[in-house]
Amino acid sequence: MNNKINAVAKAVTLLLAAASTTANADLIITEYVEGGGFNKAIELYNSGDAAQSLNGYKLVRYKDGDTSPSDMVVFSNEEIPAKSILVVRHADAELDLDASVTDMVGELQHNGTDAVGLLNGDLVIDIVGAVPTPAGWGKDVSLRRINSSSSMVSKAIFDENDWTTEPKDTVDGLGCIGEAACTFVAEPGVLLITEYVEGSGSNRAIELSNIGGSEIDLDASEYKLSLYANGSVDPNGSQTLEGILAAGESLVFFNSSAADEFKLVGIAANAITTFTGNDALVLFKDGVVIDRLGKLGEDPGSEWTDPNDPDFSTKDKTLRRKASITAGDSDAYGDFPGTNNQWITFDIDTADGLGCMGEVACGDTPVDPEPDPTPCNNCVELTPVADPDAFEPNVYYTDVLSGSFDDAEAMKDAISITIANGHQQLSYKEVWTALTYSDEDPANRSNVIELYTGNSISKQNNSQGANAADEWNREHVWAKSHGFPSESQLGYTDAHHLRPTNVKVNSTRSNYDFAECGDTATEIADAPGNFVDSSGRCFEPRDEVKGDVARMIMYMDTRYQGNDSNMPDLIAVDRMTTSDEVSNNEPLHGKLCTLYSWHHQDPVDDADVQRNDAIYTYQGNRNPYVDYPEWVQAVYGEQCDDPLQPELDVDVIIAAPESVNEGEAFIIDASETVAKDEAELSFNWEQTAGPELEFDASSSILALTAPEIISDTPLQFTLTVSDGTLETTQVVSVTVVNVPLAFDISFSGTTELNEGDSTVITAAIANEPEGLQYSWTQVSGMSADYTADGLVLNVTAPDVDVDQTLVFTLFVSDGEEQYSTNVSIDVKNQQESGWSKPDGAGSLGAGLLMLLPLLWRRRQS
Repeated sequence: MNNKINAVAKAVTLLLAAASTTANADLIITEYVEGGGFNKAIELYNSGDAAQSLNGYKLVRYKDGDTSPSDMVVFSNEEIPAKSILVVRHADAELDLDASVTDMVGELQHNGTDAVGLLNGDLVIDIVGAVPTPAGWGKDVSLRRINSSSSMVSKAIFDENDWTTEPKDTVDGLGCIGEAACTFVAEPGVLLITEYVEGSGSNRAIELSNIGGSEIDLDASEYKLSLYANGSVDPNGSQTLEGILAAGESLVFFNSSAADEFKLVGIAANAITTFTGNDALVLFKDGVVIDRLGKLGEDPGSEWTDPNDPDFSTKDKTLRRKASITAGDSDAYGDFPGTNNQWITFDIDTADGLGCMGEVACGDTPVDPEPDPTPCNNCVELTPVADPDAFEPNVYYTDVLSGSFDDAEAMKDAISITIANGHQQLSYKEVWTALTYSDEDPANRSNVIELYTGNSISKQNNSQGANAADEWNREHVWAKSHGFPSESQLGYTDAHHLRPTNVKVNSTRSNYDFAECGDTATEIADAPGNFVDSSGRCFEPRDEVKGDVARMIMYMDTRYQGNDSNMPDLIAVDRMTTSDEVSNNEPLHGKLCTLYSWHHQDPVDDADVQRNDAIYTYQGNRNPYVDYPEWVQAVYGEQCDDPLQPELDVDVIIAAPESVNEGEAFIIDASETVAKDEAELSFNWEQTAGPELEFDASSSILALTAPEIISDTPLQFTLTVSDGTLETTQVVSVTVVNVPLAFDISFSGTTELNEGDSTVITAAIANEPEGLQYSWTQVSGMSADYTADGLVLNVTAPDVDVDQTLVFTLFVSDGEEQYSTNVSIDVKNQQESGWSKPDGAGSLGAGLLMLLPLLWRRRQS
């Protein structure tokens, strides 16, 4: 690199360095790629000895030397293990990374005139490039950090001597630190149990597979598979493994009495293939557990099951290990299958997967049927990205099915995250092709079915500006002017809400909301059964597709929660949107509860399933309300007065004070609560906060006494009102106010003493309660001798130079709070006999007056 950092750049970077004094020196940028097109990448290295969370970190660019950074990648839950690397790349970068390289997609936008910084909050951790940046310093190059002790530390000031320069689009250094290209070593072999067959009769088999990157010499160590029956911790039989198992190869053991289809590959091994559904199998290497199926020391009865997957069982089933599992389950005494079930379930006596690892049958490849070369006029071919035949809803939706949600919104958020995974954005041109598969006429593969007319029309008649009456185009069911007017936005090309529609009807529908349009609507001549009211901005589709429309709108409302960089949070509202809202591209669409009722009137059918599978094939995600129609009520039912657990229709009226003083009696009165249908109601109170009180829980009126407290304390009660079938609850709170401890105290006894005299002071407390504690202390005046016993104080006045007042404080405590009051005792100084005040007359008068203080003190002494 030839460019030098000028004085201004150094000054600015010194400011950046000053802000990074608390930076984590373990995280550094070790490679920078600014190549052709979208080939942009940043390599991060954790040089520390512990994993480093990236929460709070971000990659920024200082565009064209600007000293104010703009965010490119904001990390959240990502983590880099110790001595490991994370490559952050542009979504469309062509980097051809090794499979062992951990990478993530980010919105990298840096160019050769930009600096790239790693920040923790606003603190600069490390930086590539100077701020301000010399023009073109890092254009069309790859930079690698030199692997030396002085270079491999985080720096907030860019030092060009830390870096080597590689030609444009050089990416073979990503994934390892240093100046040289990476040399990746194949991953070691990993042996797992990958298939289990517990079928009818003696149809028993076990498959072991090497899922690693190199062969396993089974003779170099003692590999052994053992069977444990009925909860035993002692093996009932074992099989020692022998030979070489190549990477990607499988080893099968079957029962000698099994049917022929179970014996096509492998060897007979009856010692370990007499298992039933309640047994366990454990795989050992040199006596150490490396994998297992079942749980040692526990007999589950007849089978191991999964409460989150009703189909899963180890009895009368074939199980195949999920392809995502890359390490064995070495906890032989852990729960099985546990919270993260690693197995896919197949019907009894399924044997076509034995001999090859993976989730599908041997020889099967999850691909879509060959697409038509020209699926429609001026269309492009699409490459499948998912296989609907291998789709497992329990796997795809596992986080939703196994989740516990506080409310419908939380469940909706979980669904949104699930259906965002795997979503591949189509271009608007590719949407043409996708619709030829999603809306294909089952009776004529050359045609598609139009949404509103229901007509079957040639795929080749997609609108290119010719005779609109005989052509179809791409209808945005969630109108694009309701939140995403740009073709680059995800929702604009999301095929889940795009449908083939007659061009004229598409124009008639415009961007209106969906609702029951009523008597003011007009039936559309070109699409009987569809109605429009342009003045009310209302469109009502034919009955046969009302449910389709509803589920598409709900999909959009759920899929887009504002988490995508180029899409707003779409919201289905239970009203008609206004023309001003549409003009402003507000992300709103109506009318929710009408759509909700349409979903129930027109349930999921084969056409919905066909569309869902086809779009999954080419876009990679699914409409959850087609796969699980019952989730519509779970997510939207409460908004549309159809909750999963309906509440009693009653106005709960509770009269209660906002606050009461401690020790006071008060009432909470719900007696005015009546059912709207005048049904007889029962009441049940539960105290949910504050010191426990006694009350009649079944009464409509609670008579209570506020407890004694030491600080203001809230009391909370939950009332459940029921008519015997439905119920509703309401919470009421009352604050108990602490009243400071106080007493009416009087004192008796002599309170005027000469020095040396004694007195007894006795305190009296009006209405004195039991259990009080007392203490006395002198708080002012010359220290006196005194003793105290309860409310009685004995005091002997000290010798004093001048008259003064002694003050004593009485403290009264009930064990929690304390009250205090004072009593004063006046003590008089006593003059010695024979002393008289000097006469101030004559020439000595002034002198005597000056000596008076001294004489006074000497006389006193």
